[in-house]
Amino acid sequence: MNSTIERMNMRNSGFRIVFIGLFSLILAFIIYSRLTSPSEQTTMIIPELRNLAYAILAITFASLISIAYGIYRILKAERHGEANPGSTIYYIATVFSDNKYLKIMIISSIGYGIIFSFLSQIFVYKNNISFIDQGIMIPSVNIVPCCNIPGYVPMFTAYITDHFLVLLIPINIILAVTVSALVGFNFALSFYILKLTRISKNKISIFQSIGLTGGLFVGCPTCAGSIFSALLGFGAGTTIAVLALFQTLFIAITIPVLIITPLFMIHKIQRKYSGC
Repeated sequence: MNSTIERMNMRNSGFRIVFIGLFSLILAFIIYSRLTSPSEQTTMIIPELRNLAYAILAITFASLISIAYGIYRILKAERHGEANPGSTIYYIATVFSDNKYLKIMIISSIGYGIIFSFLSQIFVYKNNISFIDQGIMIPSVNIVPCCNIPGYVPMFTAYITDHFLVLLIPINIILAVTVSALVGFNFALSFYILKLTRISKNKISIFQSIGLTGGLFVGCPTCAGSIFSALLGFGAGTTIAVLALFQTLFIAITIPVLIITPLFMIHKIQRKYSGC
């Protein structure tokens, strides 16, 4: 009885932590967007907004950590006590109760996150441009507190070397973490399915393939726009006009695919266990 109560308390606290993290993120963006809306008053208080801009970036990271920790507590609760063996969360917890698959997810997420960061311009390497020649001190940081649509400000830039910088934009941070985590999750489930079914070849479904490749372009409209404008024969004048369309398209395709795919795989796991 006590173990059941403890499991439910841990599970409920996990959901609360996820909700608080998500709510804090949305609320921070809404408040900051109102404070940085283009106006004469906002322009006058830009110096005062710098500290708030740093706070928004800190809230973004803290909220993502909070959401991840909440999910961890939910899965941990499902591995203890009298959990519902028929629930989807139970089977997810079962997979990641094995540290091997947790390591696969972490390694896959980090590897994909690095690739994503370069393509989405979080990590920027410009071999043909010297920041020092442009009068920029190395190393140094800069922050642009306004003004853009919610999620695209503040923009934080860290000049690491003469040719390498890190550009942090809230929406790209969220997309990088979300897509990378989903990709790692898909990889871990794929290996788990291979173990269950004892398939010799590592085959990835067409839905997962779309998710893995599309995820590279979610935060990089320039990458997606350049490739597809070249393939479709768009000229330079029309390329910019289609960038936003391609970003929206890849966001609309990638994240749902990376969520739907593991649901099919979990269903396969459920069938496997029910068959046993």
